[in-house]
Amino acid sequence: MSKTFRSWNVDQGWLLPQSVHEFVPAGHLAHFVRDTVREALDLSAIMGTYEEDRGQPPYHPAMMTALLLYGYARGVYSSRRLSQACEARMDFMAVTGLNKPDFRTIAAFRRRHLQALSELFVQVLKLCQAAGLVKLGHVAVDGTKLKANASRHKAMSYGRMKQAEAKLEAEVEAWLKAAEAADKAEDAAYGAGLRGDETPDWMADKQQRLERIRRAKAELEAEAGIDPSDLDPDGPGPSSGMQERGRRKRTTDGGPPDKAQRNFTDPDSASNPPGTASSPATMARSPLTPPIR
Repeated sequence: MSKTFRSWNVDQGWLLPQSVHEFVPAGHLAHFVRDTVREALDLSAIMGTYEEDRGQPPYHPAMMTALLLYGYARGVYSSRRLSQACEARMDFMAVTGLNKPDFRTIAAFRRRHLQALSELFVQVLKLCQAAGLVKLGHVAVDGTKLKANASRHKAMSYGRMKQAEAKLEAEVEAWLKAAEAADKAEDAAYGAGLRGDETPDWMADKQQRLERIRRAKAELEAEAGIDPSDLDPDGPGPSSGMQERGRRKRTTDGGPPDKAQRNFTDPDSASNPPGTASSPATMARSPLTPPIR
């Protein structure tokens, strides 16, 4: 009897699309941050700066504020990483309502409303503190929970309140400084107009992707049948994973091993196994985009 597996139909359309409220569990931080910005914050300092009716409508300032707050609470400061998260992470989609602002738009919004955002973020941390929430994402808010009754043992002194507020203000200032530093470093690394994770045009087309994969597979299979002495001494050599200690590797049926690799973008370059010198083609590659945390 063959094993039955759960369905994996990536081409199946949805008759009734999911709501963003269903993207993450009900108690998720994404819902808390989004609803706090929507329901509890006075955004007039930001909203009042939008007076021009001409041009394309901008992203809603409340959504942008919630995106920055949620990202910083999760330790994601770079505008590029925030933009990536809006496309790839369900928790960020739950915050933005599937909006996908460009990284330049995110950076410009932060810089334009820096002072107002700083004050708003402190307000959020104070709300968390008053509600007894000791952490906002990875950020420790405060260990003191304020209870409802007026017992002197359950109250916070005025001096303690000032100390706590100064701590929250310092946390927010560190967020914004980290965001600016990350954007400047990535502008220098990738260029002001690039996000850093751009892929070749053919990767966006399903048919072209499949053709490249099939072509690379056929080349590996053909290479598995070539005698090493027949290789062009000036060529790139065997593909990565095709040889070990100078000897050609094949499977029992004569094909290429499962770990054999082929460079889709530049088939004439060969990846080197660990411990060998990098070829000029390998050394010229762009740095990999760091993962989103």
